[in-house]
Amino acid sequence: MKILHLISGGDEGGAKTHVITLLKELSNHIDVTLVCLIEGNFAEEATKQGINVVIIEQDKRYDLNILNSIIDILKDDYDILHCHGARANFLGMLIKKRYYIPTVSTIHSDYKLDFDNSLYKKMVYTPLNYFSLKRFEYFIAITEQFKDMLVKRGFQNEKIYVSYNGISITERKQSLSRNEFLGKYNMEYEENNIYVGIVTRLHPVKGIPVFLKAAAKVLTTKDNVKFLIAGNGEKKYTDKYKQFVSDNGLEKNIIFLDFVRDIHNFYNIIDINVLTSHSESFPYALLEGGLSKKPTICSAVGGIPEMITHEETGMLFEDNNYKELAKYIEELVNDQQKRIELGEALFDRIKNNFSDKNMAKMHMQIYKHILAK
Repeated sequence: MKILHLISGGDEGGAKTHVITLLKELSNHIDVTLVCLIEGNFAEEATKQGINVVIIEQDKRYDLNILNSIIDILKDDYDILHCHGARANFLGMLIKKRYYIPTVSTIHSDYKLDFDNSLYKKMVYTPLNYFSLKRFEYFIAITEQFKDMLVKRGFQNEKIYVSYNGISITERKQSLSRNEFLGKYNMEYEENNIYVGIVTRLHPVKGIPVFLKAAAKVLTTKDNVKFLIAGNGEKKYTDKYKQFVSDNGLEKNIIFLDFVRDIHNFYNIIDINVLTSHSESFPYALLEGGLSKKPTICSAVGGIPEMITHEETGMLFEDNNYKELAKYIEELVNDQQKRIELGEALFDRIKNNFSDKNMAKMHMQIYKHILAK
């Protein structure tokens, strides 16, 4: 079986992690090639992971001269074209008109929200992506919630498969002590403090104001809690969030770390992992935190309830309800045993259900099912 994966190559976050994790494991079982349209970090990291990467540079989004190059690769006995993201979907639709091959697209997110940061892109690329997707034969949704979303929007149920994100189940080794890690940010680790962390892009859809308001509420009664924010974003958003912290005099307890590359060391530091998104798929921030056995509190949106069961493998709060989030943070700050139990339970659930091997196995079953049709 030979599968060609197509992606722009400029992706970051969950989609990048998903594709690299999937293809690294799939490469142990079948013939897989990844075509990237941009030369950069994505292609470099995939290559380092042993994935067969081909770069076909596309100067502009509407540069269609690359179609023949992709088709030439497909003619080397590839069985399926698997696309990721709006640009790849558009090209996949056009490729089908010139060269027939079964096509599948992974739905990593709500495609209606993918271009919310730009009115022009939202008005142009969102309908173009929808137009492209409607011409695909098969889809892989990374949550049941996404499958339901597609069905409600007119996509055929029998053409949609579900395969959750997976992660390599390996021991998370810390290269730095807690003091060494925090020292990079001019901080000192204090044993009597409780560290609450969030790993996310600083964008309105990620609900950062919910995190900040909850932190401010907790800090009215507890001064031994530190809130660490790992992530970056556009200046207009980061300035707004930092202004809130400054206006409320919380600079000593709410710290922006910017982008954190050694994320395993970050998870080693924190005692509680939080996610406050208004819209989510099946976030790797929760899988990563779970493998470090961190108790998790997150908004009950998207596919998160398919991973987190309230009071069993974590705690769920109503979207945008910062008071409820603050209550759960205070509860875990006061109860070390509950933190341990929730962290262990989430680790076990991830290990048993959401490994990279399970994800690859499910994809191979989907490919076989598609080819059998």
